[in-house]
This record gives sequence, structure tokens and C-alpha cells, in this order.
Amino acid sequence: MVETEVSGRIRWHIQGAAEGPLLVLFAGIHGNEPAGIRAIDGLAEELMARSEEFLGTLYVITGNQRALELGVRYIDTDLNRLWERVDVDAPEGVGIASDAQDTSGVQDSSDVQGASDVQIYGTSEPSEPSEYIETREIRQTLDEILQRHANTASDIVFSDLHTTSSESCAFLLINDTLENRRMAKKFPLPQILGIEENIHGTLLSYINNLGYKSIGFEAGAHDSEASVSRTRAFLKLLLHNSGILLLSEVEKRVEEARLEVYETVPADYYEIKHHQYVDDPCTFRMKPGFENFDSVSAGQLLAEENGEAVTAPMKGRIFMPLYQEKGHDGFLIIRKVPPFWIGLSAYLRGNFTHSFLRRLPGVSVAGPRSLLVDLGVARYFVKDIFHLLGYRVTRRDESTLICHRR
Repeated sequence: MVETEVSGRIRWHIQGAAEGPLLVLFAGIHGNEPAGIRAIDGLAEELMARSEEFLGTLYVITGNQRALELGVRYIDTDLNRLWERVDVDAPEGVGIASDAQDTSGVQDSSDVQGASDVQIYGTSEPSEPSEYIETREIRQTLDEILQRHANTASDIVFSDLHTTSSESCAFLLINDTLENRRMAKKFPLPQILGIEENIHGTLLSYINNLGYKSIGFEAGAHDSEASVSRTRAFLKLLLHNSGILLLSEVEKRVEEARLEVYETVPADYYEIKHHQYVDDPCTFRMKPGFENFDSVSAGQLLAEENGEAVTAPMKGRIFMPLYQEKGHDGFLIIRKVPPFWIGLSAYLRGNFTHSFLRRLPGVSVAGPRSLLVDLGVARYFVKDIFHLLGYRVTRRDESTLICHRR
């Protein structure tokens, strides 16, 4: 491993051409997901031996160090739910990272043990959750890396490595920006759009709100050797697609084969249509045998919560079913996005859009990049239209949506 002057949280890094691209990898944000750590460390010697070929710079940042030591998802609260702050003095949903200089804080303090009266980036207190300390250290590391490279790097890309509690093929998670789409499309993998609307406070959403490209990679089941192999393949392809370490055409095909793409899951765009939130994961039991992207029918029994049946509210594919005792996301249901809508949304997005939308009936300005939509006035296809035009849509209350321009 390489010692650096930037931060003790950096696992290792390779410095290539300063004016080339910068890639920052996160691994182990959840402590029960060791595949990313194993894959990264397994590649260290091979990549360092090729360091003279590097046309840019690579940093590897360790995630939840304390949870990794214990092999648990988190100690006090989920480290990947702390990265989006809502300004408590503003209407709910206003003042998220893109609208505020200070993006620290917690989306929902009720989801954090001991969160009251504690600031993430404030002075450490005895009652401070462990993940607040982790968040502070990671943010300091990011600030130092960006300070060092932001004015010289030709491009900056971030990636977060994860695995799932169920068996799964590899897939990508992206916030739906055109830059993220272009980057993700270089991989022969299914891509999930808009997960930040259902799972709040993720690290990659924070990165996107800073204005940088980011891509999440899910390799498969937590303890699967295939997850390690797929992650190694993804990292090599990411280095190639970022322009940092170019692969030959033969090497590229080999790594793409190692991703083990499922023939039954096309490399298309998918959007989340339903999010089954779980209040107490100890009372939630997913029915055994579900894998990511399995087809489900409306009314199909999927789980039990507090002894009551939980059924699929619609037809689609099940996504990220919960087979662990920590976490509040029971499962999601996704559907393929038709290519026509993908192309149309890319065509329509532009600076004129925000100015036009704010003049429509029922729409008012909430912030520099945010709009409020009164559902009593704007009633039809509001969410679909704003998604199409590049907005993140969340519900403020029963009659109001908050649409934030990505």
C-alpha cells in the first residue's frame, strides 16, 4: 500500500499525469460488503506495476472503517444515508446539496440513533454516532483531493462499489444526468435511474450535487466470489472508459466477459416505480428465493411485515429485496424505460427548460434549482414530465411536489 500526504483514509493511490483524468473510488461504505475491498486490494499490485502507463490519477478511499472491522453494515446508522441535508428552516425538501453551500447534515434525524442535537460536522461528542465521524473524515478527504486536483484534472469521476443481500447480476446505479448516462452506457450492464428519489442521502448523490460525474456499481451477493471477480472487471473497464489506463481491444472484451452479464436482464435503462419502506427491519421477512431483476406480478406475495402479507402493487421486476436485519428498504419494483423516452429527454433538456417550467400554472420557485408543484392545479403526468426534463421529484406533502433540477 502507498502512504500519501492527503489523508489516512486513502487506502492507496497511483499518480499519473496531473493534467489527465481523476478517478476516486469508494469501497466498504457498508461494512458487510467486503467484495469491493477485496477486489481493489487484489488489483493494487497489478495496477502499480503499470503505473507508468497511467494517463491520470486514481485514489481508493475506505468507507466505514469501524463497521468493516466488525463485518456489520453499520455501527449506529447507515453511512450511505447521511449525505443529503434538508435545511430545517426552509420548506421540506428545499435547500438540498445543490442549493446550499453547506451540504452536511442528516436528511431525517429520526432514522439516526442519538442524532438529536448532534451536528455531523460539529465537534465530536460522546453520544455522537460512529458514522458521523466516518462522514466527517471522508468529506475532509474529498475536500483535500479536490483541492489538489480540481484545477488540473481534465475530468473527474467518482465511483462507489457495493454488493446486495440477495443473489444478483451486476448493475449500475446513476443519478439521471446526461453526463452520468453517457458514462454508464459504455458498460454492457443494466442501469437504474433515479434511485436517489427513493433512497435519500447517498454518497453519490452528494457527489453529483457538487457537480461531478458519479456511478455506482453493484456486483452481486455480499459473500460471492463472483462479486469480487465482477468488481475487478468493472474497475479495469472504468479505468479504461475514464481514459486513465487504456486496455487493448482483447483486454476489454475479456473484462466485459468477466462481468457475467445475464441474458435475461438486458443492458437497458430501468426506473423505480415502487419503494417498499420498512419501519422496523426486525419485523420484515422477505420470502426466500428472490433475486434482483426477477419478474413479479401484481398481487404476488413478496414478504411479510408484522405478520401481515406484503404483495406486489404492480407488475415489474423486483429490485434489491432485503435479506438482512439492517436497513429500511424492503424492496423496490422497477420497469424498463422505453428508448424513445430516453432519447426525447436528452433532446429536451436545456437551460431554457427551467425558465419555461417556472411559468406554468401551479408551479412556483423554491430555490435556484428547485420548483414547487401544486398538484391541485397541475394534475396529470407531473412526475413523468419532470423526470423527462431532468428533475428529481420528491413529495413535500399530499398536495405538493418538490422538483429539483439535477
